Amino acid sequence: MDMTKLSRRKVLGGAAVAAGAAAMGFGGYELLGRRGPASAGQPNILVVIVDQMRAPQWFPDTQQLGALLPNLDRLRTRSTVFGSHYSASNMCTPSRGVLTTGLYSHQTGCLYTGEGPTESTLAVRFPTWGTMLRDAGYRTWWWGKWHLGSAADNTPDGLDVHGFSGGTYPSPNGAPNQGLQQDPSIVDQFTGWFDAHAGEGPWCTTVSLVNPHDICWWPKNPLPEDVPHVFNAKPVNFETADDLRRRGKPQLQIDYMNFMSPLMTGAMDYTGPDAAAQWARCLDMYLWLHQQVDTQIGRVLDTLASRPDVDNNTVVVFTSDHGEYAGSHGLRGKGAAVYEESIRVPLYIRDPSGHLTPNPGDTRTQLTSSADFAALLLTIAHGDAGWRSDSRYSYLSERADIAGMAADATASGRPWIAHATDDMSVEEMAALMKSPLAKKFFGTSGPPMEIPTSAPSHIVAVRTPEAKLGMYTYWKPGTMDIDTSRPSHHELYDYATDSGVQELDNVAGRSAKQADLQALLDHQVLPELRAPLPAFLNEAQEQGLANMKELAQLRGG
Repeated sequence: MDMTKLSRRKVLGGAAVAAGAAAMGFGGYELLGRRGPASAGQPNILVVIVDQMRAPQWFPDTQQLGALLPNLDRLRTRSTVFGSHYSASNMCTPSRGVLTTGLYSHQTGCLYTGEGPTESTLAVRFPTWGTMLRDAGYRTWWWGKWHLGSAADNTPDGLDVHGFSGGTYPSPNGAPNQGLQQDPSIVDQFTGWFDAHAGEGPWCTTVSLVNPHDICWWPKNPLPEDVPHVFNAKPVNFETADDLRRRGKPQLQIDYMNFMSPLMTGAMDYTGPDAAAQWARCLDMYLWLHQQVDTQIGRVLDTLASRPDVDNNTVVVFTSDHGEYAGSHGLRGKGAAVYEESIRVPLYIRDPSGHLTPNPGDTRTQLTSSADFAALLLTIAHGDAGWRSDSRYSYLSERADIAGMAADATASGRPWIAHATDDMSVEEMAALMKSPLAKKFFGTSGPPMEIPTSAPSHIVAVRTPEAKLGMYTYWKPGTMDIDTSRPSHHELYDYATDSGVQELDNVAGRSAKQADLQALLDHQVLPELRAPLPAFLNEAQEQGLANMKELAQLRGG
C-alpha cells in the first residue's frame, strides 16, 4: 500500500487554528436555565464520553494497556468497572440519542447519522439527563461533540433546549482528524468552566471527546507514519468477503466491506503479502488514537484533582457511545453488523464516597445497556432509586439499576440486552452519492464503483450471556414495520465454543438455541425497543418519527 508520508507536526498543525475558531463558538457560561431545588449532600457528576472506543478486545493485556493508557488506567483502578456494557445502537447519532435520553432509537426516531439535512434531530421535547437533573437541582453543562441535530450542533447556546448550558459550536462531529485537532480545545473549555464554576454545585458536567473516532478515516486520511508498531498480525477473528459468504454471514456485511469501507476510509488489501501488515497497522493507529485521547482525559482528571474539596464530592462516569471493528471480521468503522467490537463499550464509575465504588478496580460482569445510562445518573443525583416511582420518569422506571450493581456485586443485571442499528444502507449511500454535496465531498460524479445488490439493512439483535442472535430485515416504506414478504438474514453466535466467542461460526439455522432466541427477540426485545411512551411525550415522539420519515425519503431508503 502506498502510505502517504505525514508527520505529527502536519497532522496537528491545524490544531491551533481549529482551537481559535472553536473558541469563537464557545457557549456562554451564564446560561444556567431553570432548575429545581437542590438537596443537601448531592454529589457533583462528571461524565466523560469518548467516541468509537470499544471495550478492550484483541489489545495488549491489562498491565501493558495500563502502561500505554495511564490516565484511563488510573480512572479504571479507582472505579467500579462494567465489563459487559453495551451500546443500544452503534452509529454516532442514534447511540447518543439513547445515551442522553434512556430511550431507544425506535422510540425517538433518532436513527440516522449524517451532517446537516441528512442527520437525525433529537426532538427538543424529549427529556435528557440535562433536563432531568436540572429538575433535581443540578446545573448541567456540556462541552464537546453533540451530533443530535443540525440546529443544536451549530447554534450558540443551542443545547439549552436539551437541558445543557455551554456547548462547543459548531459541534465537532467527527470529520477527518477532528479528534486530534479539537479534543484539546474541548478540554480547554472544561478547564475554563471549572476554574470559574467548580464550587457552584451540585453540577453535572459532560466532556464529550472525539477520539479515537479519527480511525474512521484512516488510511484515506493518513495519520503520522511514526506511530509505534505494537501489532504484527491481523485480528484473530479477521475475515475476508469469501469467509463471510462461506460462513453464511448476512449479505449487508459483505456489501459494507466491498463498497462502504473503501468509499469512506480507503481501500485495504484482504489477501497478498502486504495484507497482514496493513491490518496490523490499523490496530496500531487505533491504539495510538486511544493514547491521544488518554492524554486529554488525563487533563480532565488533573483539573478535577486540582480542587480536592470538589474532587472528593464528584462522581466520575466514563463511557463511549459505540465501538469500532478495527479489522475484526475484515470490517472498519461500525454499523452493518452487531459484533462485540462495535457494541461492547467501557463503563467506569468512580465514587470517592465509596458507595458506588466499594472495592476500587472490581469488575462487574452483569449485562448492562446504554439505555440504562440516564437512569444511572438519576440515581446518583437523587441518592437512591426513589425517582423510579415518580410519574415523570415512568418510562425509565424498568431500566436496569447500574448504580445498584456498582454498590453490590451480587445485584442482578439484565437477562439480555437489545440492540438496533438502522443507519445508512449501501443503497441509501449510493443514492446520496448522486447529491451535489456528495459529489463535492468525494470529488466524483457518481458512485465510484458498482453498487451491490440490495441487502436487508435494518438490524435488531439480542445478546444473552450465552449467545447472540441478529436479524436483518427490510422495512415497509415509511414505517418501522418489518416487511415479511421480503427475505431476512440471521446470524447466531454460541459463546460455548471458541469460534462462537470470536463470532466466526454463524450457527443460524443449525442451533438448538435459535428458537428460544427468536422468541425472545419477537416477544420481549422488539416490544422493549418500541415500548409505548406516556402521553406527555407524544408530541416529542410524533416530531421524532416525522423527522425519521423525512430523512428516510431524502436518503432514498
